[in-house]
Parts: sequence; structure tokens; C-alpha cells
Amino acid sequence: MTTGVAITGVGAVTARFTGGAATVSAFLAEPSPVHDAIADERLVALLGDGEARRLSRVCQLAVAAGRLALDDAELRAGDDVGLVLGTEFGDLRSTVEFADGYLAAGPPGLSALIFPNTVMNTMAAATTIATGAKALSLTLNAPTVAGELAIVRAAGAIASGRARAVLAGGVDQIDPFLGSMLADLGAGEERRGEGAVMLVLESASSARERGARILGEIMGTASGALAARPHGVGRSTQSSVVAEALAAASVELRHLGAVYDSTSGDRGRDHWEQRLLDTALGAGHERRSSLRRLIGAHAGAGALGVAAAAGAARRSGRPSLVHGIGRGGSQVAVIVGP
Repeated sequence: MTTGVAITGVGAVTARFTGGAATVSAFLAEPSPVHDAIADERLVALLGDGEARRLSRVCQLAVAAGRLALDDAELRAGDDVGLVLGTEFGDLRSTVEFADGYLAAGPPGLSALIFPNTVMNTMAAATTIATGAKALSLTLNAPTVAGELAIVRAAGAIASGRARAVLAGGVDQIDPFLGSMLADLGAGEERRGEGAVMLVLESASSARERGARILGEIMGTASGALAARPHGVGRSTQSSVVAEALAAASVELRHLGAVYDSTSGDRGRDHWEQRLLDTALGAGHERRSSLRRLIGAHAGAGALGVAAAAGAARRSGRPSLVHGIGRGGSQVAVIVGP
């Protein structure tokens, strides 16, 4: 159960829009596709020359989005604010650069400055330091669903009393090497994007006490794994994850409103997800949207889906579903209410 978890802030850094909840709402009201890389000058403007020089590019994205989310929530991070960050591939660019240094020149070619960025949690570490979020810190690495899974874990931490508030979301960057690697693995038609989207999740009681604006509520979550080869697409269309999320939220299927899925142009995985949702929701439930087709596939898109679901729930008065399934079988469902 994750009742009592409020969404009080949003921070987004993408090639098309950068800002808080109002900026995200404006984009979603008149969406247009964008799969470009984010201009380095924009990141420098958000961070300043000093941080931009010191941080790797994907860390810059995470830090900027985290600060925007905290500002949007009018919340100051401290000992009782944590961070859960999802990423599909982490700082792969720095990892390749570090390895290339060794391959080109042997041990003298290894860079002590680049090495810390080869660790998967480097973005979370940079963000906690920059924002002052000193409670729990967790990095989640999973294909497709890393951003959604970060929301699930953060909501669980708040509901269980392990944190008063948590910055949660996802970040990834475009990388040419990554694109060719994914094409070799069978996802060649998937359009990659880049960016960072972070949400501030907060206990509802804390949000009310400080008079915070509440954008939505995480009503119920569930996650699991379906049988599939590593980076492969499974065959089964039977899964209890959506039903478990609905049950946790005490929401009947007939009352469900909008559905945000994780389709992204990867035909095999997209077809699998559509069959899973047809089985779970019924083929007649056609109110489905995919933000990855607009902003490209990256972990930030999962968190953006939760923000979009909150807006849809406010407008309709009906809970929304955010669903994701990754190659390899990781599956997530989040019920978001007004």
C-alpha cells in the first residue's frame, strides 16, 4: 500500500522544455516530438560554469532536474529527504572514454578524474551533494522501466516511514555507441532521447502541514518480472502486476481513466506490452498514451509519465495508470490519483 504519498514538485530538463510543473503541463497540453540532444549551453546556464566543468554531462542533467523539482515543491532538502534515481545506462559515455584511454595508452592512459563517473550511482551521488538530500540514496538500473521503478521504491520508502520526502525520477543521455549496441540487440527502431525528470514525493501529512501544493497522489504500485531472455521479449500475456496495483489503490478497473504506457518504437517490446495491457485492461480500454514516442526512450520519460498521469487524474477526476515493461521482463504499474 502506498496511500498517503503526495506529488508536490516536478523538475524536467529536456531538449524541448525545462522547468517545473507549469512548464511540463504546458508541454503536455500542446505536445510535439523532440528527440534532440540538449544543448550544452543550456546546462551551463542552469548550473554555472564551475559545476558544468566539474560534473559529467549526465550528472549535470540529474542535478539540474533535482534542483528544479525541489524549487517547484518549495522544499528545502535535508536529513529527512532522500533520493531514488533510475537510469537505463548510467554514465556510459564516461565509461567508454575511460576504457578507450586504457586501450590507447595502457595504464598511463587511465584517467583518475573520469573513473568516478564509471560507477552507476555517480548521478545520484552528485545530486545528493548538490541538493543536500541526506536521507536514503538509491540508484536503480533497468531497461525501459528505471524511472517508473524509482517512483515505486520512493513511494514505498515514504509509506513505510523511512523518509519524509524523496526526490525520485530518471535520467539518461544520448550516446552514439549506445544506439548501435541496442540495434545489434534487436531494438533498432526505438528512438532514443535524453533528459532528466524528477518528482518530489512527500508524505501527505507533511505536505498538508507545510501548506504545499499537491499535484497528485501515488495511490498504489506494483512491480514484478515476467519470463524473458536477457534483453529479450517474452511470450506470456498473463501478469498480475496491473491488478495488484489497482488492488493496492482500492481502484476498480471500470473507474480507471488514462493509461500511459512505455511503447517507444521497439516493435517487439511494444507489441508485447500492448498484448499485456489488452489482457489486463480489456481491449476496449483505448485511452492510452506514450510519452516516449514524443521525447524518446530514456529513464526520465517514466517519471514524466507519472507527472502526466497526475494531471490527467486532476482533469478527469479518475485515477490514471502508468505502465512499463522492459526487455528482460521487468514490469511496473503505478496508479496515480488527483
